[in-house]
Amino acid sequence: PAPAEVVLTVLSREGDGTAEKDLLDVVEKALNSENVRPVADRLTVRSAEIIPYRVEATIFLYPGPEAEPVMAAAKASLQKYIASQTRLGWDIRRSAIFAALHVEGVQRVELASPLADVVLNKTQAASCTQWSVTNGGTDE
Repeated sequence: PAPAEVVLTVLSREGDGTAEKDLLDVVEKALNSENVRPVADRLTVRSAEIIPYRVEATIFLYPGPEAEPVMAAAKASLQKYIASQTRLGWDIRRSAIFAALHVEGVQRVELASPLADVVLNKTQAASCTQWSVTNGGTDE
């Protein structure tokens, strides 16, 4: 039988998520210690592949509400979504970005970027390198 191989992907909590060599060495040492042995014959520890993306959106407001609180709420909601998606294999879906930006007072959202969903495999993580939300005024 062929030897088994385990590939362990590490996503750092610092920076864009790329695991530094020192962190990878610590993880590999811990998993190869006398008390903790991998079931497999071979263990490979590597950093997650970081997939950069950016969000560029214009939101159009209903007439009447003050723009600043609506803009602040939309930006806060987008930031929360971005932070929640920094996980291995978690896709960045345009529909979720639209949903995050559709706070009370927003009539519609135009999304210039990303142009398509960012679909990841289990060894990849998305990193938002830049985001912007522009007030497009009212849609009337």
